[in-house]
This record gives sequence, structure tokens and C-alpha cells, in this order.
Amino acid sequence: MLELTRALKRNRLSDLWAATLAGMLCGCAHLNGQNPNAESDSSIDVARSIQEVKLKYAPDNRLRIFDIGEQRRGSELVLTGEVDCTEARIATVQAVQRTGTKVTDHIKVLPDEQLGDRVWGISCLSVNSGRVLPTHKAEMGTQVLMGDVVRVWKSNTNAVYAWYLSQSGDGYLSWLEEGTFVRCTREQAEAWNRGPLLVVTAYEECIRERPAADAQPVSDVVLCDLVRRTGEEGDWYKVELPDARAGFLPKKAAADYAAWKQARQPTAENIERTARTFIGRPYLWGGNSPKGLDCSGFTKTVFFLNGINLMRDASQQAEQGVTVPLDFGQLKKGDLLFFGSPARHGTPERIGHVGIYLGDKLFIHSSEMVHISSLDPESPIHDENWIRTLVRARRILPDG
Repeated sequence: MLELTRALKRNRLSDLWAATLAGMLCGCAHLNGQNPNAESDSSIDVARSIQEVKLKYAPDNRLRIFDIGEQRRGSELVLTGEVDCTEARIATVQAVQRTGTKVTDHIKVLPDEQLGDRVWGISCLSVNSGRVLPTHKAEMGTQVLMGDVVRVWKSNTNAVYAWYLSQSGDGYLSWLEEGTFVRCTREQAEAWNRGPLLVVTAYEECIRERPAADAQPVSDVVLCDLVRRTGEEGDWYKVELPDARAGFLPKKAAADYAAWKQARQPTAENIERTARTFIGRPYLWGGNSPKGLDCSGFTKTVFFLNGINLMRDASQQAEQGVTVPLDFGQLKKGDLLFFGSPARHGTPERIGHVGIYLGDKLFIHSSEMVHISSLDPESPIHDENWIRTLVRARRILPDG
């Protein structure tokens, strides 16, 4: 279950806190009923209070920054680390103080002051790989497409590469390498979004130096990329990229973004039609572009192309829309199907995969590649694993 592993990794901070609390409580149980010493009792209270604040301000560390550390200096506790809002910092300090602990506050509120006012960015690659750690060796968590605006929180510079912790429009956090996006001010980001933007409607195309098919490339572009329109020449748009590169894009490969958004019609038939155009596209962990899609990247892209924004990961999408009973008589084309393991024996539900229901017990999803599978045990395209692990369905499409 690829997305299940992904979800587990994303929640490693929550698991770490849970393990810390469990270990502390277990240590107290070993005292055979005796009262623990004051320092141990205080440590448990502090860990619990920090965890409670985290659950309020950053329940999903894929979307919020809450990384608190602590250092003991005698009876004093120094709080360190980072959060993404002042409210979380204040709440953390106050929560620890209520345990009776003397606190020194060294928590940093991001964005980092060293970034100045350029705490926004615009992706300038057709497909920009967002990593879970600031290194090329790290897992790809998501992709940020050309023209998409991100929030920039901090930088991490090593001997060769500079990376920036960034947050895409769906709230997803990842590290982007310097040079793959343009850092800018809020005003510059807003000006880009207000500009005469084109959305790429071809699955793949090329921007060229001149309005000719044999001209030298400036950049590749893919479906859903955004570029600024600066003029026209025959069958070509003259365009500018976020990093000021300029060139020509065939008119047949793009559309006015504002008009395109207005024309979206999120119907079940359109969802199926769009989804089927991706059949055969390869599975790519963290992918949400025609170059490769993971399961939630596939559903997110299909729904975006029909005017609906989904969250990035399967477990997040499983909280959108409304619940639908797992009854083939009540499921409708366009519903999202979620796979994983149900809650049992104190273990929470785990969502590891998502697909789009097509009716007649068929669903389309990205696993190895985008393809159609059946939930009918008698079908030649059924998969016992998906039948066995179906745990939830959600309806995203509006009624009617």
C-alpha cells in the first residue's frame, strides 16, 4: 500500500510524540504504584501539554509547521524549534507554564527573517519536484507545476545546493531547490495571479524561441501549467515564464485561464471522460502531472481539470465531500473509493489508496499505471487486494 507508507511517513512527528508519551507513562507504571519523582512527573506534563497544542494548531504535519524541542537547564526549560504562526508559539509557552515549569522561550516563528519580504515564490519548471527533505535523495512528496504560487518558510543551504521549505496552494509542505522557482514578494505573486494567464491544455508541449515548430526550445510545458500571455503571432501565443524567459506556444495547446476555469463542468460523465484520457500513464510516487501520477495525484488532477480542488494525499481526500455507504446500489459514478485498513482494536483507520468509481463495480486508479479495475470477484480485471481493502467512499461531485 504505497499511499499508506506515505501517510505513515508524513505523520512521523505525531508518532514520535505518541511514542514519547507512551514510554514515559510506561516508565511510571513500573514503579508499582509508587509516586514518580517530580522531574519525571513534570516531563510527562510538559510533553502532554505540547502535544495538545500541536493537535490544535498542527494536527497534520503535511500542512502545518510545528517542531518544538526542549532543553533542561536545572529547573528551567528552554523551548526551541519552529512554528508557522505566533498563536502556536504563545499557546505552547502558556501550556508549558501551566504545568508549573519555568520557561524560556526560544521558539522561532516562520517565515525566517533572513528571507526578507521575498517569502513567496512561483514555480518556473514544467514539473517541479517537492521533496520531503532538502536533498535530491529524499522522497518526492508532491509536484508543483509551472506558474503555481507557493509560500516560502525557510531555507536550508548545504555545500552544493540551496533548498527552501515551501507550501503549495493546497497547503502541502515540501522542499524546492533554488532555481526551480522564483522567490518574490506577496505583491509580485498577486500580480502574477492577476496577469493575463494561459493554462496549458495539451498533455505535453514546447515553448520555442520563435513561432516555428523547428525553433529551439525554451522550456517544455505540461497540462495545467500556467504562463503569462504577452502577445500573439499567427497560430502562436507569445508568452513569458515566471523567471522571465520568453517564447512562443502554439495556440492549440493553451487557453485563457480565466475563461477556462469558468467553463469547467464537474459532472460524473466529464470526470470519467477526463480520467480515461490518462489510461496507461505511469505511476510515480509524489507525481501529479502527465509525466507520472500517484493515486491521489491522479484523482486530484482529474478533479482539478473539472473545476474541483482536492487535497494532496488520499487520507486528506478521504475527509472531503460527504460519506457514501459502501453499497453498490448507492455508489455513483465519480465517487471516490478509498482503500486501506479499518479501525480495529484501538488502531485507527489507515487510508492507503484512492480511485474513482465508474459504475458497474468498476473504478479507475493509478497503481503501476492508470488503469481500470473491478470490484466484482467474477470479473477478469478484479484484484482481490482492492476488494479486500475497500474501506470508505466519499461523494465530491455536487448533486444533480
